[in-house]
Amino acid sequence: MKKIYTGGYVVEPKTGIEGYYDIVVEGEWITDIMPSGTLSEVNKGVHIDLSELTVVPGFVDLHVHLREPGQTYKETMKTGSYACAKGGFTTVACMPNTMPVIDSVETLERLKQIIKKDACIDVLPITAITHAIEGNIATDHKRLLDNGAMALSDDGKTPMNPEIMRVAFKNSYEKDALIISHCEDHTITSTYTDEIYPLEAETDIVIRDIELCDSENGRLHIAHVSGRESLQAIKLAKEKGVRVTCEVTPHHMALNDIIVDVKHPMAKVNPPIRSEDHRRAIIQGIKEGVADIIATDHAPHDFESKNKSYQEAAYGISGAETAFSVAYETLVVKEKLPLIHLIEMMTSKPAEIARLRKIGSLQKGYYANFAVIDLEASYKINPDTFVSKGKNTPFTGMDVHGIVVQTLYRGSTVYER
Repeated sequence: MKKIYTGGYVVEPKTGIEGYYDIVVEGEWITDIMPSGTLSEVNKGVHIDLSELTVVPGFVDLHVHLREPGQTYKETMKTGSYACAKGGFTTVACMPNTMPVIDSVETLERLKQIIKKDACIDVLPITAITHAIEGNIATDHKRLLDNGAMALSDDGKTPMNPEIMRVAFKNSYEKDALIISHCEDHTITSTYTDEIYPLEAETDIVIRDIELCDSENGRLHIAHVSGRESLQAIKLAKEKGVRVTCEVTPHHMALNDIIVDVKHPMAKVNPPIRSEDHRRAIIQGIKEGVADIIATDHAPHDFESKNKSYQEAAYGISGAETAFSVAYETLVVKEKLPLIHLIEMMTSKPAEIARLRKIGSLQKGYYANFAVIDLEASYKINPDTFVSKGKNTPFTGMDVHGIVVQTLYRGSTVYER
């Protein structure tokens, strides 16, 4: 059945479209997109009026934790993918630090079956660089990539042996695949058990992995950059032609150690929320294009895992459902960043980094993945309304604008407010 979405204000970064357009959807695909009122008579079908709403490509997140297999009391593929859909995401990549770790073709195949059975959007598996994410023995990188791994990462831990990372870059180069690095020098962070560890622990590994990536001509993506010196190192590497990209999270761009108590369990995250100086550096990095994309690092936890002292509480923030609103409020409403720049960081740019085809854009021949947003609507963040099992957020009570009212995945509505 042909469906025609009319009257919405379309923001489409890949082609530069911004204005009132009608979108024709047949099955899973966009078959036409034209300025409102110009579609020909042959485009007859069911009309869906999106007047006074904004239409953007479905968001793409290269960094989520969906906890399955092994920790379904924190999140399941079903609840996690639906939480992402509620946030406007139609494609997400899940990290391998599950139980068991996704470090073999066998565990990868089991995960793919869970995704096929329970996910309501595209979920792309990321597999581990080392067995059990222990940093000691490299996994079979080439075989994992051949069997559907989107990228390689030991997210949550950093392989401290540079030779293992060198091997990963060599193997990924042959497949033109991505290495995603959680940059943390554990020799430093292990000494900070009950306080915030310094940015130096991140920046040291950022510099190390940039050098390794350059030596092997690999593709490096640096996860959740949290401060100034790391961004400076990335900027210099880009200027030298190193194939490096990076992501920033909504919580690192919106919060600082004055706005929230960074040692409160609900604000405990890795890397930590830092000072206003580092928050401003992240925003400047976004404006300058040093920060390539926004990723949520969605990390849901059960109440018991967070209801502890700072030292004992689990790291992580449940971020999929609030990501757009927090980013829109912080960057567009307050910082006057062009909306199309924000949308690019959440759609076409991550799709480009991950080499995803027919995703991340609203144009003919692409999957009919899009989010419909009411930019004028405001609300107060309340974790009790989350569909994720993880209610762990430091944003409770924050006033934000921009509500996702509908998410379409391959032509079907997977979320409607």
